[in-house]
Amino acid sequence: MTVNILGSGAIGGLCAAGAQLSATPYRLWPRPGSTALNNVELLNGESVSLGPPDCADDALTANDLLIVPLKVTQLKEALKTWRHKLPASTAVILLHNGMGGMELAAKYLPDNPVFLATTSHGALKTSATCIRHTGKGETMLGSSPCHPTRAPQNTHIAEMMNRCIGPVTWRDDIETALWQKLAVNCAINPLTALNNIPNGGLLAAHYVETITAVCEEVCAVARVCKIELEVNTITEQVFNVIERTAENFSSMHQDVINKRTTEIEGINGYIVNQAKKKGIDVPTNTLLYKAIKAL
Repeated sequence: MTVNILGSGAIGGLCAAGAQLSATPYRLWPRPGSTALNNVELLNGESVSLGPPDCADDALTANDLLIVPLKVTQLKEALKTWRHKLPASTAVILLHNGMGGMELAAKYLPDNPVFLATTSHGALKTSATCIRHTGKGETMLGSSPCHPTRAPQNTHIAEMMNRCIGPVTWRDDIETALWQKLAVNCAINPLTALNNIPNGGLLAAHYVETITAVCEEVCAVARVCKIELEVNTITEQVFNVIERTAENFSSMHQDVINKRTTEIEGINGYIVNQAKKKGIDVPTNTLLYKAIKAL
């Protein structure tokens, strides 16, 4: 099986480095108009030189795996482009912050085996062609409830993903894992971006009330979406992530600093939109959403 990785982002670079180090055949496909990655600096300071992008035929086969570590804002166009290159048996993994990817995949890849993943690995793009691994984490993986998958395939996909960005934990309740990650992103990303601080800056006492309110609102929206999250557990998880990644800068902070499109629509924006549909008031998430949009 050849692993195909879309884009030139930090997490895609980590996946490529993992594939190379585990001697797993892979191809890295830069997004149109973007520069191909060529180097990944590991946590131990060593560097992995990535091979040049394969410019051969990009039609995939049933024996290929397509990993899509793109922003939700980039996902629609990517799926529209790649759906014509994939047989219905080609497995696809969506790996991004925020929500909305499953719904897009259901529309554009209704017959493919689609998997959802979230990772806590930290990575930073230090130049157009270089990535630095900034923090060891783990990856949660599960099958999309909107798509057909089979148990033997699930195991094989998990093994391949483990080579790229492990350790991987299979989650039958992957939607719950994604909502848990969403809560973390809703609290950390906009606040660090708006205040130009690393994650650890959120340990200051004056952020506690806002972070707690974000978590309460996310849990309330999750509940009406039939996902059970416990407020105290989620809030504790958010502060654990802040402490564990204190020196890191969030992806949204980096996007704002580098004047790139943020993932706010798939993070706080997703909560705001779901709340509107369900008739729930989420003032704190709405405030953060509007503040990022105004930048």
